[in-house]
Amino acid sequence: MESPPYDPHLSFTRLFVTAQPALHGFLVSLVHDHHAADDLLQDLAERMWRKFDDYDERRPFVAWGIGFARLLALEWHRRQQRLPIPLAEETLALLADEAAAQAIHHDDRLAALRTCLKHLTDRQRAVLQSRYQKEQSVDAIARESNRTQMAIYKMLKHVHRTLLACISETLTRPMP
Repeated sequence: MESPPYDPHLSFTRLFVTAQPALHGFLVSLVHDHHAADDLLQDLAERMWRKFDDYDERRPFVAWGIGFARLLALEWHRRQQRLPIPLAEETLALLADEAAAQAIHHDDRLAALRTCLKHLTDRQRAVLQSRYQKEQSVDAIARESNRTQMAIYKMLKHVHRTLLACISETLTRPMP
């Protein structure tokens, strides 16, 4: 079966939706105002979309977006002349660099998690999905699967340890 043609709108949307929490958190950390960060996030999406043709897919999307977010935050601070700027521009730049490094690390950990999830059993993945995606209580999962709460807690504990070990091993493995 032939794969569908490349759609830049769809590709950008998927990447931005995934990166949105990290980008919003970064903006909040720089402007210290959730409402301003919400507005800046919209401006950020627009700027990133306009430059999406320049995006290098080998680079983490969040790190690329943080470069735009840093500039937006600095512009926002300049417009806020009536408000004291809580951080010097040099400090903001250092924070942005650290956030970019953390974003790359986050992307690596997320990729490792996706790989490690494939090694779980269907039952283990179903329990994780019920607990964390559907946000079901352990009691509800136990009733649904005809197991005790203790069995679900033990399974979750085992899966957490398995995933943590797998992620650590994946991240410490030398790159090919």
